[in-house]
Amino acid sequence: MEQNGNYIQHDGTGVAGTVSKKAKQSKWQTYMEWYILIALVMLILLLFFTGLGKVFNHAAFVSQLHKQPLPQWSMSILSYLLPMLELGTVLLMCIPQVRIWGLGLAILLMTAYSIYAYLAYIEIYGYVPCACGKVFEKMSWKQHFQFNLAVTLLAAPAWLMEYKLKKAIKTMHSESRRGFDQQER
Repeated sequence: MEQNGNYIQHDGTGVAGTVSKKAKQSKWQTYMEWYILIALVMLILLLFFTGLGKVFNHAAFVSQLHKQPLPQWSMSILSYLLPMLELGTVLLMCIPQVRIWGLGLAILLMTAYSIYAYLAYIEIYGYVPCACGKVFEKMSWKQHFQFNLAVTLLAAPAWLMEYKLKKAIKTMHSESRRGFDQQER
């Protein structure tokens, strides 16, 4: 229950205290930061190891890529573009100023991988061998689709939370700047 800008909070023993809206927001902000951190660690590890695997086992990756139902002209482009995109996305997610772009790119990559895995699962192109790295080569296309979809659904709220936190920080900075400007007058 809200009362004069404060929330009444019960501690479970029947004792009521008040918690300010700022404290509630701060607690919610902490939860969002933890969620973002967990999503970032998972995405960074996933994309780093898959991207690095494509770089270090490039010949095997190219060989598997040529077994995919993709236009021939795209094979050489994708063989370099996919590892660069994955590792570039990791780099963006590691830099706080551009993290939101990294999360957005990770969501786009995982969405594309999910769609591809789903199409392979329903065998729209017939049987297609997986061009995945060592970690995922034992997965069926159905498992691959489910895993990619789960990662995508984990990443999307992290992007939204990162956006909201950045927006809140920007608002806070502009309000404190306004207050500072008024004090100077």
